[in-house]
Amino acid sequence: MIHFKFKRNKTHQKKGLMPFFTHLNELSDITDITWYDRKRLGPLDKAAERIMRGKSNFTYAQKELFAAYVSGLNTCSFCFGSHVAVAKNFGVSPKVVEALLEEIASAPVEENEKPLFNYLKKLTLSASKLTQKDADEVYYAGWSEADLQEVILVGCLFNFYNRLLDGHGVKGNKALYNLGANHLYKKGYSVPWFIGLIKKFIKKSKLKKLREFQA
Repeated sequence: MIHFKFKRNKTHQKKGLMPFFTHLNELSDITDITWYDRKRLGPLDKAAERIMRGKSNFTYAQKELFAAYVSGLNTCSFCFGSHVAVAKNFGVSPKVVEALLEEIASAPVEENEKPLFNYLKKLTLSASKLTQKDADEVYYAGWSEADLQEVILVGCLFNFYNRLLDGHGVKGNKALYNLGANHLYKKGYSVPWFIGLIKKFIKKSKLKKLREFQA
């Protein structure tokens, strides 16, 4: 395991802008958390790739919309900002996410999709209160059990990621969101096994790209 330490900026620390761990800094994203603990968190990369980019009745745009919606419900700034941006790259307006968070019933999505968002909302905010009726509303809208399970998997994945990032104090910024979104849009969620060996190179490349997004 390769550990990288960064000097903390006291001003940022006081303002609460820095993560809570010494191996993370204000430019960190979720990969800096998962790469630091590959033995336990490495398998998440494969799971995320299969859940978000595997064969499905849902498009990539729909799945990214699910991810952004769950992250918005959890007010996870990093995941919300990143996946609103990924969804936008796939053609989904950020206004759609905002509308869903305001009220699902009037949001500009297909009618048969609304029970899916209702299910995601309850799964995220009060999972123990889900009932057969909630599932039946999804089935009545024309979705199968396999479809519902996919939605549940996306919801569970991002509830986990939201808490992983917020638990570590990683908040990010617009440039980081757009950088991550660009990568996910083009390359998906998979991460090569040798990632730790090229971490320093990735850091330099990341800083260069961040400057481009900030320009």
